[in-house]
Amino acid sequence: MRFAIPFTLFVCVSIMFTQPISAEDDAVKPQKLIDRAIKAMGGNKALEKTRNTIIEDEGIYFGMGEGVPYKGRYVSVFTNPGRHRFEILDQFISVIDKDKAWMSVMGMTMDLDGVALETTQQGSLASYAMSLIPLQKPNKAFKLSLAKRETIEGEECLGIKIDHEKMPTVTMHFSRKTGLIKKTKYKTKAQELGFKEVTDETIYHEYKKFEGFLSASKMTMFRDGKKFVESNPKKVSFPDKIDDGEFKKPE
Repeated sequence: MRFAIPFTLFVCVSIMFTQPISAEDDAVKPQKLIDRAIKAMGGNKALEKTRNTIIEDEGIYFGMGEGVPYKGRYVSVFTNPGRHRFEILDQFISVIDKDKAWMSVMGMTMDLDGVALETTQQGSLASYAMSLIPLQKPNKAFKLSLAKRETIEGEECLGIKIDHEKMPTVTMHFSRKTGLIKKTKYKTKAQELGFKEVTDETIYHEYKKFEGFLSASKMTMFRDGKKFVESNPKKVSFPDKIDDGEFKKPE
């Protein structure tokens, strides 16, 4: 799963085995947890189809205090560098197109540079890591290690950390019972707070099949421990190709 107001895009991959794994089992190793998730989608072919993803989302935004309903549309090409369009309908559009990025708010469009561009690029790379696409095989650029176990919503979860020199550490926790991704976490810099460093955590509550692919259908994001967004993706599709116009800056 995948989303950020800079960018934290909802990307969710999962697996369900008939038997839960034990603490001593080799599956507690990071690569084994990743392999389980990939197998759940039907192997590498199923995972590869998610490189192009379009999500139509409805939810509630709590960033200003009281919850405000929103509708969102997110378009992603998961590569490195990636291409992402994050749009809250009738509010704003934020786009990263490989090495450049722009934002449009109330009809006013501006290029992103400096810390804004760097933060957006880091978010894009974190989303790529959380998609598990670059982790199908051991990858020297993405270093994996075990994270401390956690109990999340009553579920015992096994964790991994993903490190890359161009992004903050990403932590992912998987339900020990089902293998599903239960939580993701990483640090980012909040543009609306003057690029103050914050910790974004997303809890995945429910899953649903979209076009035969199991993806999160209900999740909650917390920023520095406070509820930030409730998200309910209504439609997730995986087109063969994304139109370049999705990322084109308005004239």
